[in-house]
Amino acid sequence: MSLSSYPLFKDPLRCFKCQRFGHSKTSCRGTLTCARCAEVGHESTDCTRAEKCVNCKGEHTSFSRNCSAWKQEKEIISTKIKKQISYQEARKLVTSQTPIPGNSYVSVAKKSSSAPSVQKNPDISISKPPDSIVRESPPIANLPISASPSVAPDHMFGAA
Repeated sequence: MSLSSYPLFKDPLRCFKCQRFGHSKTSCRGTLTCARCAEVGHESTDCTRAEKCVNCKGEHTSFSRNCSAWKQEKEIISTKIKKQISYQEARKLVTSQTPIPGNSYVSVAKKSSSAPSVQKNPDISISKPPDSIVRESPPIANLPISASPSVAPDHMFGAA
């Protein structure tokens, strides 16, 4: 009997006191923060305020699996286990590969196109050539296409 195995990737550890990732309530040095609204000073058991995440400031609870910070922590943990490296090395690797919000190709391209242009020399002007110089190529005539390739006579290539 053969069994296949796979690495077990645990979910990110979230503190139930300050709602941050990476430590537990017993070792927390932060302040009591609501997991539902991210407000300091109360627990989430009876909270009815609007949802807000402590970690990414998104409109969801701090324990949501749709949180971008939770997904990044999960990726750090899986990278750590897959590559057998330390947590700090995995964090550096994942954050270096994670795009920075607002730094997409489109946003960079928009910034560079709206950037001030280099001052041009006013003495140099580029103008369109007059129409008399611009020549169009003649239209291609409809020529008959033969079914067999044409072969040049042997005397043209010096064969005897």
